Amino acid sequence: MDLDQAIWSLEGGYCLWVGAGITRHLAAGYADVPLWEQITQEMESASAVRPLKEEDFPSRLERCLGVLGEEVFRSLVRERYYGQLSEALLCQALDYVEAEDFVPPHIRPLAALGQLANPVVAFNIEPLSSLVLARPAGPVRILFQSSRGRPRYTWREPGGRFQRIVFHPHGLATADSVMTASQYDANQETLAFRLAINATFGNTLAIVGMSLNDDYLRDQMATYRAGLENVYWFDSGFSDRFKDWAEKHRIVTVQVDWSEFWEYWGTLHVEIDPSGLRAAWYLAISEAADEGSGGSLGNLRRAISGRPEVDTPDSFRRLAEYMAEAGRVAGEPGSLRLVRGQEPREIELAVRERMREANVAIPIISKTYAHL
Repeated sequence: MDLDQAIWSLEGGYCLWVGAGITRHLAAGYADVPLWEQITQEMESASAVRPLKEEDFPSRLERCLGVLGEEVFRSLVRERYYGQLSEALLCQALDYVEAEDFVPPHIRPLAALGQLANPVVAFNIEPLSSLVLARPAGPVRILFQSSRGRPRYTWREPGGRFQRIVFHPHGLATADSVMTASQYDANQETLAFRLAINATFGNTLAIVGMSLNDDYLRDQMATYRAGLENVYWFDSGFSDRFKDWAEKHRIVTVQVDWSEFWEYWGTLHVEIDPSGLRAAWYLAISEAADEGSGGSLGNLRRAISGRPEVDTPDSFRRLAEYMAEAGRVAGEPGSLRLVRGQEPREIELAVRERMREANVAIPIISKTYAHL
């Protein structure tokens, strides 16, 4: 099926699955976004682990984890998938903050793709692309499953309004991600991966920016294919193996150059609320600024570190230490990261001022933690 026909087939609404291709479009060349193979090779280099013949990526990463230890492993993954992307968005903010429209033009196609999508299932482990996909249409909640023994992490906007859900079956680099064999197996035994299929029940499915090289996910799709409507898989190329599998399970493959794909979405007459688009961009910049400042959980300790102890209650300091420790375990960088010589919070404030000038309310993300 050609691109025009496939996209117009989505006019009635659809469930959206997205992968690394979405993150790459968001990065817009300002940062490299590694695919699973690349991050695995980088982790093997860092841990001096040599891959075994016919070994899959989760198993290779499991051995890297065993050598590096969980905290180092988590920190490296977070920096590669989230830290560098956060810096990329802050650079984009600097480039566009003085423009007539301070939202970069390549953000609108992402918002258009997400406008009629419900729910959105993101197989990425970063929340920034989920924000620009889903938030232009209104408040969102990001849901994912924490591993056993990890604090439960809730990510949402406060208030009584409807909030569209974005599922992250692979977790988030900022809290708890699923990449190694043991993590993968643990989540296969739960609803985490089956959720992607169940959320599509009776709905049309659009798959964008992901390879479907996950055997378990393909098996789940084959098992429950009868419960899905039409399935459209957009990619820049398909191997004979995947083409045969897709044809067998009545999945329509749409081969398209990615620049053409995004240009098409950018020119569609999709009604996008300008205030919602700006709110989504601001939230992404705010989250990126948190990471560039050292991480949100460590913010409190850094804020009171220079204050005299007599001015700060002991209970407040204990809370700050507790949160900072949770941030360290989650792989937070813990230190300031200048972006083109500017502090990340200064960049966020510049975008916030443009929001004020545009008379757009400042959205707030609420994050809560609780021990399981």
